[in-house]
Amino acid sequence: MLRMLLAASATLLAAACTPPATEEPAPGDMADMDMNAPAAAGPIEGSGTVTAVDAAAGTVTLNHGPIAAIEWPAMTMQFTAADPAMLQGVEVGDAVTFEIKSAEESQVLSAIREN
Repeated sequence: MLRMLLAASATLLAAACTPPATEEPAPGDMADMDMNAPAAAGPIEGSGTVTAVDAAAGTVTLNHGPIAAIEWPAMTMQFTAADPAMLQGVEVGDAVTFEIKSAEESQVLSAIREN
């Protein structure tokens, strides 16, 4: 009986000390990104769908496909327009092609146009 209790205790202790399984990052999670990816010469082209526009703040959120030049997976992210005027006429749901200013300024769009 004592052996059964010791075996059960050891099993419970091992289970308690085992770290939980790590969850896979959600698709488009920036944790997958290689922050040391080689710098690509700008501008860098991409395409996607507009999910939000804040013309007053000069920002646009895009659900974009992979961008091979900077080794980005597909994801949804917010960009700042180099010139907020370029966001005039851009609406949620628009399929767009865009240019990122450079690898160093990857949050800045230098152009956006509807497909």
